[in-house]
Amino acid sequence: MSLLIGLDDVSPYTTSSQYIIPGGVNKKLNYYSLNQLYYSSFSRTEGSIVQSSSYDNYIESSFISASRFLSNSGIVYSIPRNLFGTHIEPGSVIFSSGSHDITDDGEGNLLSGSSNVHVGNVIYSHGQIIITNNVLYSEFKTDTGQAIAWKANLPIYTLNYSVKISDYEYNFTYNPTAQSGSYIETYSGSRYVRTTGVLADNVTGSAFQPYITTVGLYNDSNELIAVGKMAQPVPVPANTELTVNIKLDI
Repeated sequence: MSLLIGLDDVSPYTTSSQYIIPGGVNKKLNYYSLNQLYYSSFSRTEGSIVQSSSYDNYIESSFISASRFLSNSGIVYSIPRNLFGTHIEPGSVIFSSGSHDITDDGEGNLLSGSSNVHVGNVIYSHGQIIITNNVLYSEFKTDTGQAIAWKANLPIYTLNYSVKISDYEYNFTYNPTAQSGSYIETYSGSRYVRTTGVLADNVTGSAFQPYITTVGLYNDSNELIAVGKMAQPVPVPANTELTVNIKLDI
C-alpha cells in the first residue's frame, strides 16, 4: 500500500480542511507521522544533516553518518507485517519503475541509479519504504507501475520434548496382527478387523520386543495434538530406560 505524504505548501501551523475530510488524502497527517517516528532527530545545520538524541527514530544501523531528511513531498510504501515478518532483510530491497532502479544499501538508505543518488529510506523493522526525492515523487504519484521486492524474515520456533520410556512400559503390542483369533469381518460391503484381545503365542515370549515407529503428543485433555515419526523403527529395550527426543517446529 502506498500513501502520499507532504505539506503541499500549507503552513505546518495551520490545518487545512482538505486533510481531514473522511476518506480524503491525509498527506499532511502522513507527513507528520513519518517525521515524528523516523526523522525528528535529524535537522539541517549549515547545509549538513546532524543527529540529536531527542527521539528514537529507529536508526537501522550503528553507522549514522548517513543523513535523513524528509522533504515536503514524498511517498511511503507500507508493507503489511505478514509479508515481511519481524523485519525486511537489509540490502534486499529492489524498487523498479521503468526508468528508475532503486536499491537499499543495507544501512536504511535508498539509492537510485549507478551514481547512487539518495532518494529515500527504508525502516526495516516496520516495513516502511519511503521515497523523499521530489523528482521521483512527481513521477510516482500518478504512475502505478512500480514494483517492489524484498526478503522477509519469518521466525520458526522449535519446541523440544523428551519422552521417557521406562523398562517396564510398552513391552507388548495389541496390534491386530499380533492377536490370536483375529479375523476379517465383512459388514455392508466394508471389511473390519475383529480382535480377541488375546496375544498370539509367538509374541508373548521374553525374546519378543516391539519397535517404536510413531510418537504421539497429547494435551492435558488427552487430545492428540502432534504426531512424530521415527527415522527408522527403534526396538524398546527390555532392561533399560529409553528417551525419545522430539523437535516440533511451529
